[in-house]
Amino acid sequence: MMKDTRGGVMTQRRRLLAGAGLAAAVPGRLLAAGAPDTLDPGASGVWDVIVAGSGAAGLSAAAAALESGAGHVLVLEKGPLVGGHSIYSSGSVSAVAPSRSHDPNDTLGRFVEDALEVGGDTGDAAVLAKIGEDSAGVLDWLESLGVFWSEPFIAYSGKQAKSYAMPGNSAGRSYVLALMAHLRRFGCRLALSTPVTGFRPEGHAWVVEVKSPQGARTLRTRSLVIACGGFTANVEARMKINPLLTPDVPTSANPAGTVFDGATGELIACAGRNGAFVTTGFGLQALPFWGGRLLDYQGADIYVDMHGRRFVNENSPWNVISNAILSLPERRCWVITDDRSFKGATLGVKLINGVVRKSDSIDAMAAAMDIEPVVLARTIEDYNRAADKGYDARTGKRLFRQRIERPPFYWGAERIYVHTTLDGIRTNRAAEVIASSGGLVPGLYAAGECAGGIFGGDRLGGAGMTACFVMGREAGRQAAARAKELQAAA
Repeated sequence: MMKDTRGGVMTQRRRLLAGAGLAAAVPGRLLAAGAPDTLDPGASGVWDVIVAGSGAAGLSAAAAALESGAGHVLVLEKGPLVGGHSIYSSGSVSAVAPSRSHDPNDTLGRFVEDALEVGGDTGDAAVLAKIGEDSAGVLDWLESLGVFWSEPFIAYSGKQAKSYAMPGNSAGRSYVLALMAHLRRFGCRLALSTPVTGFRPEGHAWVVEVKSPQGARTLRTRSLVIACGGFTANVEARMKINPLLTPDVPTSANPAGTVFDGATGELIACAGRNGAFVTTGFGLQALPFWGGRLLDYQGADIYVDMHGRRFVNENSPWNVISNAILSLPERRCWVITDDRSFKGATLGVKLINGVVRKSDSIDAMAAAMDIEPVVLARTIEDYNRAADKGYDARTGKRLFRQRIERPPFYWGAERIYVHTTLDGIRTNRAAEVIASSGGLVPGLYAAGECAGGIFGGDRLGGAGMTACFVMGREAGRQAAARAKELQAAA
């Protein structure tokens, strides 16, 4: 049966921010690269922990390392801005938090079961359990840093109302700002525009080669955390996974091709050369995002092809939806909702730039789409009948929040964007890197999108950010513990 969208469903959307606009929006003191000696750890010549990457996983790792007593922590960021892909995120965080959801089905077992189901039963149950176990603690931790949470909602590609996000224009940016303010209080060092060009073990330490704005440098650290993101911007690598993801298919972090996107995967490959087990075969996640889609919850919009006919269950996992869109002759579709649904923060921008349009009737909408009005009207009538029944026999759709009937109708063309890679560095529950020969790679940790095989062939809605926070914190704690052990033994 239909459920009213006003029943506590909160929606967020990423905000389309060009590099210059984002830089202006983020306080300079939180983005500053630091003093000229940022890369110098001091008299010892060795860092306790170096973190490669400043997205949610990297910043969480640095914070946890400092909270755990690491004295010298350095975050290296390849690009000119803090935040990686996380800063563009709509910010859905899936969590096992029955005290917040008041849902008896909000259990760890259900979280793992849902994640495995979405991933095709190929994910890592042990790591997924770790993510679920620590997820409520992540909500509490970020809340202590100034983040506040929406009511629980069903994220796209989710299974239950177990996701939370900070209300506002850009939840991901809010998380990055909160973490950066926390790190500044600890005096954490940060180097922007300083890519890691390589790393290798040397004794009990890691040698890290970087290219800073001042030139090449060689650093040493007791523990190294890789949090560099995935390889969505590496066209050659992603086409090996899905030949449909040609160079004309943009990434969700760089939809117009105008901002920096450093997700090219070099450090994943470098980890492999240094003994890490790098997973293959899990693929990637592509999704519709920057076009006509306005909602971050299920059951209140429909997807139709260029001729006005539905072609997919809109509640399917993202990979199912993306492959369906990519299989259309035009490789794009129309997304339609109505006045009743809750739109995300990009609505105003999309209306101004013409990506989304409004129509007062189905006939007017069809005419603007160059579709036969009778075809589109029949499609919407069929959809509404299915919504009344709570089941669509043709697509198998069962979750409906509303009928699509109240004008004005909001609609726009949507295409596919490469969003997440699912292969990467294999880790255990402690975010320790597993060696290709068995055992562990001492002193090397990985968290975030660069850690592969956790979710399997697709990712549970909202769980990606959860994994960044949970496994980032775990990597930081473990890295700090190793650094202290090595110092004590010296």
